[in-house]
Amino acid sequence: MDKRKRTGYILTVFGAVCWAFSGASGQYLFENRGLNADWLVTMRLTMAGLMLVIYSLARWRGEALRVLRSKRSLGSIVIFAVFGMAMCQYSYFRAIELSNSATATTLQYTGPALILIWLAIREKRFPSRKELLAVVCAMAGAFLLATHGDISQLALSPLALIWCVLAAVSVAVYSVQPRAMIAKFGTMPVTGFGMLLGGLGLCIIFQPWHVVGQWDVVTVLGMLYIIVFGTICAFCCYLEGVRRIGAAKGSILAAIEPVASTVLSVLWLDVTLGGVDYAGVALIVAAMVLLGRGDEQNTAVSSA
Repeated sequence: MDKRKRTGYILTVFGAVCWAFSGASGQYLFENRGLNADWLVTMRLTMAGLMLVIYSLARWRGEALRVLRSKRSLGSIVIFAVFGMAMCQYSYFRAIELSNSATATTLQYTGPALILIWLAIREKRFPSRKELLAVVCAMAGAFLLATHGDISQLALSPLALIWCVLAAVSVAVYSVQPRAMIAKFGTMPVTGFGMLLGGLGLCIIFQPWHVVGQWDVVTVLGMLYIIVFGTICAFCCYLEGVRRIGAAKGSILAAIEPVASTVLSVLWLDVTLGGVDYAGVALIVAAMVLLGRGDEQNTAVSSA
């Protein structure tokens, strides 16, 4: 294996693990420092978006502003900011707040299966056997996590399950909707303005200047990690890794995120999972691997 690909594998895995730590850090701050998803997600998107926009302007100067110069592209970035970026991040952390990092992260990874179903409908074709198997694995895994295998009861509250489903749906929107913009304007400007506009929209709703929670060194470090490493570094490392090794391999390696979230939840956050839950995680990871073994041209899905 040459140095370029080896570095690509390391960067991709590092990015996915950073996302897992971000979810676990969010759960810790919810449970031990009194923060909530409203405040955390608003500040995460606003600050990370601002940093990425400043970086894009410093590197590409006026070229980074092209995404805002036409009504068509501005409308597209607003849709991405609201229904992709803001909804994706808010529903994910709201699901963590109502359940736990392992469950929310794993159920969010049913999003690629939803993308597959949507593309099959749009292209008026029947899914292949491999695609159908991936969808069955993802849905079966989601069922086991939501019910512990007992169809008569939910292991999650109805509200937690709703936010987990919204997180999966928003991942599908986040992954599909901005592809044309990214191809035309570049990943960093589109993502930066998407985060910033989404964060500013949430500022209007949640008014983050009314600070919540117990603030000490641990809280500050937790927020800095979520913004800098769990958002900016994770996103940049993951995308650079995928650029080096290809989208298909990147999708497979991204499956380490729900695994890492499960390990962190059990060892760090004292979340109790049973054998049925681990089977659910394994099925959803298997679905990710199956989908990742497709065309190299497909865009890897991440929870960025």
